[in-house]
Amino acid sequence: MTKKEEGYWWRARFDGDPTRRPGTQVKAHIDGVEKFLCLEPRSRVLDLACGSGRQTLELSRRGHRVLGMDSLEATLNEARNSAKAEKLNAHFLKGDTRQLGYRAEFDAVVNFYSSFGLTSNERDDLKTLEGVAKGLKPEGKLLMDLLNKEWLMRNFESELWEQQEDASGGVVLDQISFNFETGRLENQRTVLGKDGSRTPSSSGLRVYTLTEIKRLIESAGLVFRRVWGGFDGSAYGMDSRRMIVLAVKPKAAPPAKKTEELEVAIKIKGRSKSRR
Repeated sequence: MTKKEEGYWWRARFDGDPTRRPGTQVKAHIDGVEKFLCLEPRSRVLDLACGSGRQTLELSRRGHRVLGMDSLEATLNEARNSAKAEKLNAHFLKGDTRQLGYRAEFDAVVNFYSSFGLTSNERDDLKTLEGVAKGLKPEGKLLMDLLNKEWLMRNFESELWEQQEDASGGVVLDQISFNFETGRLENQRTVLGKDGSRTPSSSGLRVYTLTEIKRLIESAGLVFRRVWGGFDGSAYGMDSRRMIVLAVKPKAAPPAKKTEELEVAIKIKGRSKSRR
């Protein structure tokens, strides 16, 4: 297991490894993205937590101006090399999703493969969405590809154990569990070195229900529009493994008119009168 794969342990178990997905599957995903978002030519798109950038690069091949952001430098370097080799209009930036810092820059923001919910608490997830809302242009759109918690609860096997070999020849033991109190998938990892050493670590992923993610989206100033069960446009339900959520940034609301006098209704001896 390489360093870049360690940060996304849940993908291989619940999503399938996106770095090994065939090009036809990536293209099918972006077909769905373009359909759901109704992207105009040369749209400015942010791919949040882009990983190795396969979707970012495909968006660029279709004529969009794309920025991919991730916290793992190894995956970004791989994506940069691919963009350079193909001479694509795609750029990649290492950064913290909670501190986007953009203002009305993007026509759309996309987030693939359950990459939302990696922070330690819900407040930080809200910060990410608030940054997305600020970074979108008015009527800009957010598309999130999430693991469906309803499906997970129906199919999860408690206390999963998985074992694999790492790049140095040691053994990686993963104990995956679900915390019902926090709503998080949790992984207790132990790396057994060839020299007999034991290196423990832990990480987690918050998995949201549709109701919960709608609440966060609306708290960030976005408007929920629709949900699908896959990039093929299938209906969302309890048996949908994926939860594809679409939200939009509303137009700026006009300033409220200032009313100098408000009519106040008061009740005297059971009778209603009005005064100014």
